[in-house]
Amino acid sequence: MTDDYQPNDQSRRSFMKTGAAASGAVALGLVSSGSAAAQQGTETPQGGTSTQDDDGITDEGYKALIFEDDFQPAARFTFVSGVIEWTPNWADVRDSAWSEYNTYQIRWLHNGQVDTLFVTQDASEQLTEFDQNLGFIPDEDDVNQPAVWEMSREWAPFGDNERLQVVNFSEVNEEEEDQILQDDDWWDDQNQTQTETQTQTQTQTQTETQTPTQTQS
Repeated sequence: MTDDYQPNDQSRRSFMKTGAAASGAVALGLVSSGSAAAQQGTETPQGGTSTQDDDGITDEGYKALIFEDDFQPAARFTFVSGVIEWTPNWADVRDSAWSEYNTYQIRWLHNGQVDTLFVTQDASEQLTEFDQNLGFIPDEDDVNQPAVWEMSREWAPFGDNERLQVVNFSEVNEEEEDQILQDDDWWDDQNQTQTETQTQTQTQTQTETQTPTQTQS
């Protein structure tokens, strides 16, 4: 997948609808509660459903783009990075002026796989700030644990580009989030490791400070 990316000086890029092929794509952003009901679509190999109609994807949630191979319908995930400066190296994406997005890394909780998610600017502004020390975007109500999100089952193709899918995602409720994280403690192990490292560093610093310097008489 490395060949499909290139570093860029700006973390935000634009997408655009190209011709009639983009009529099924969705303008990225927050979905309103008045969205039309999802139509019966085509089942995908991953188990999701393509709902290409006038409104595109009709689930409620935040909008994003994801590579087809990375799409995991109804799977839970966490954000394990802040905005990173990478963008797909495709002309129809790079040279467009559709809608801004921000690039993040996410970690699927059921298998530990880390993938890329391109989140719309509107959705990105709703996310809690990435905590560099913890290594994830924390939950607003409990900053010591990650916020957990769920990918929808529905998707829509992004214009002619078969490798990109328009998807949406929503935050898991607090009670369910706690239950999920009890069974998946990678984040807690990470916190313990960082705490131990910080403690060792502080102890070493104190020892070096307290050790008297020998002087020649």
